Amino acid sequence: MNWKLWASQIGAIARLELKRVLLARRWIGIYMVALAPLFLMFVQSRLSYRRIQLLDGMTQTYANLFQLFILRFGIFISCAIAFSQLFRGDVLEKTLHFYLLAPVRREIIAFGKYTAGVLLIGVLFAASTIATHFLAYSRSPAFQSFYFEGPGIRHLTQYAAVAILASIAYGAVFLLAGLVFKNPGVPAFFLLAWESLNFALPPLLQRFSVVHYLQALLPVAVDRGPFAIVTESTSPVLGVPILLIATAALVATSGWLVRYTQITYSAD
Repeated sequence: MNWKLWASQIGAIARLELKRVLLARRWIGIYMVALAPLFLMFVQSRLSYRRIQLLDGMTQTYANLFQLFILRFGIFISCAIAFSQLFRGDVLEKTLHFYLLAPVRREIIAFGKYTAGVLLIGVLFAASTIATHFLAYSRSPAFQSFYFEGPGIRHLTQYAAVAILASIAYGAVFLLAGLVFKNPGVPAFFLLAWESLNFALPPLLQRFSVVHYLQALLPVAVDRGPFAIVTESTSPVLGVPILLIATAALVATSGWLVRYTQITYSAD
């Protein structure tokens, strides 16, 4: 096994995909979703100025924004769009054969495209998360003490880590969905409902969702409503490896499918 060659090929494919994505107009929607939390927090800070002067109020406000919008909607939808189109986009544009004719293992093509998607979505939402977190506390007199003497840096690190980990996990799910389904919108809608209603599922079923393992990494809990079924969260020491192993299995399955992919442009 020539690991050095494979790593070089994955890097080359990832760079090529990033150039294509960054220059494509169809991804403008993803950039807008990533910037939306900044706008929402700016408006919130102006409309509720007195309440957010209290650290507890600001901390809970940001926790709600991150969990209910950035994590459960923004990152999820962006991964659904970006990763499901990594191969479907090539099929629709009739350019997939250029990859398949290249002297590269097809599994490497899948890993390279997946790497590009993780870099794009992970960096984009990690940056959005960090900027939004700073903005949330920017008008507070306790800004410096919160970050340099209190738990601010720890909270910020945890939120950014969850944003990146969510991009990694959801990206693997939708990479596979884009290869299995001609219309990834159907499984995306089902998964969105599953992840959004995770709090109301029986404890055993809650473990079959990405958000269950991510919530254990977050520094602040949010009120999940009267219909929430309380269950013991999985320890990050166990939860993160489970999530990464499941992600690796999904990406490996995608690579296996690409290995046996046949080009049928006329059928799409």
